[in-house]
Amino acid sequence: MAVREATAEDVPHLMGMIRELAEYEKMPSSVKIDETTLARDLGRGAFGGFVVVDDETKEVAGMLLYYLPYSTWIGQFMHMEDLYVRPAYRRKGYGKVLWRAAAQLSRDRGYVRFQWDVLNWNTPAINFYKKCPGAVDLTEKEGWLKYRLDAEGIATMADSTD
Repeated sequence: MAVREATAEDVPHLMGMIRELAEYEKMPSSVKIDETTLARDLGRGAFGGFVVVDDETKEVAGMLLYYLPYSTWIGQFMHMEDLYVRPAYRRKGYGKVLWRAAAQLSRDRGYVRFQWDVLNWNTPAINFYKKCPGAVDLTEKEGWLKYRLDAEGIATMADSTD
């Protein structure tokens, strides 16, 4: 298997896997992005990623997508947005290869943290992350909860007079 940075030529594969992941996560209608937007955003560096290609089939077997937030406490870090391996390639080391590539990039670029989110019912992913050396469950250890505003919430907050 070969892992490499995702390029514009990978966008159709990335889009397909984003849809597959959304289906698995029971949120297929939540995917609003299209290939044009994804290609534009990849090209302008809004996110980055890796793909892993199967040696035998030459098919893109999986992806890891990330972006770079900033913490005022520690500096820039990597946030993994999606890690997905297609069903035919699971439990064969593809996820680990993608994971290692992201960790190596984080180390090489001096990012001080590598973090991600996981749905609390996604037991296969949770078990994978628990096996990762140094991985810490922040909900359990530090009590962090996540909040967000969607587009409607942003508009409501922006127009609020309270």
